[in-house]
Amino acid sequence: MFDSVLQLVQSGVGSAYPCAAVAIGQGHRVLVRAFFGQRQVLPTVLDLTEDTLFDLASLSKLVSTTMVALKMIENGKLHLHDKIGKYLDFAGNFADCEIYHLLTHTSGLPAGIPLYNEEYKNRDVLQIILSSEKCYETGKEVCYSCMGYLVLQRILEAVGGETLDKLARKYVFAPLGMKNACYNPDKIKTPIAATELYAHNGEWATGYVHDENAHYLGGVAGNAGVFATLDDMISFAGMCATNGIAKDGEEYLSSRMFDLAIHNYTPDKKESRGLGFQLKGRQDSPMGELLSQGSYGHTGFTGTSLYVDKDTGLWGILLTNAVHYGRENRGAYFALRRKFYDSLIRKYKILQAEEKI
Repeated sequence: MFDSVLQLVQSGVGSAYPCAAVAIGQGHRVLVRAFFGQRQVLPTVLDLTEDTLFDLASLSKLVSTTMVALKMIENGKLHLHDKIGKYLDFAGNFADCEIYHLLTHTSGLPAGIPLYNEEYKNRDVLQIILSSEKCYETGKEVCYSCMGYLVLQRILEAVGGETLDKLARKYVFAPLGMKNACYNPDKIKTPIAATELYAHNGEWATGYVHDENAHYLGGVAGNAGVFATLDDMISFAGMCATNGIAKDGEEYLSSRMFDLAIHNYTPDKKESRGLGFQLKGRQDSPMGELLSQGSYGHTGFTGTSLYVDKDTGLWGILLTNAVHYGRENRGAYFALRRKFYDSLIRKYKILQAEEKI
């Protein structure tokens, strides 16, 4: 049905990435599910299996941290326009920052701070982040910020009374049937798609979260750390494509809450952002050209992505380990990712015209 799309994905094996797990669907209906390549090529070759875990990298922001926040907002434990100082003992230079600003990346916080560097070690992470200088006035611009999601993590943990990994299991993985999704997977018993050779210690990051800050923080972080299989992400994609309905038919998020999450709060800024979701707006987008305006999803640095077409409910998941070839090689993956989402929409329109879907 989507043979040309699968051929495109397969063409990237060996150059853009060692392996890819791909799925295409509409609502909770799975149209395509396929696996290509080897999950590891260095230092030894290991085959890709259907139960292989992928390091989701920043896709974790959407799958875990954002969903926990949305659930807490919906049940009244958290409010979008609460100031962060309501939940934290220290707000530093960001006393005017709201939960809303963290979720839309309009907080004024920097994109990243190398917390793992010697100059920051043994200091409180929140003190470091919230003592930083603002990149811009809160609410005036979009700056995609991993630091903002580390702050959000601390707030969610304060409200929920548990660490983020336990909150994610309770609020996301269990209710959505994401049976294998986790932080800090068992590196011995579980097949995991290999990531990069760490430059700072000469060890393979495989099984450890690739993001250096998340690794330094113990593998459970608001910005990264979730590992998941393709089937886990299929469950998540189906929920996103049905405006909050889980695969068992139960309401996970109300349609009103989900509509709020995918509303474009920053149409006039350099990126279109919902609550945790990256959106298709007028700006250049990793999701290509053909997905409809308002389409939504997220990407991950390691080579992962999920996007849902707003008009059709068609979704595409592309899980790869592009960084196994080194992070400087990701240009080939970026180009292929755009082609993937364009090609699945193009093929869907053809099938629809032929009444084959």
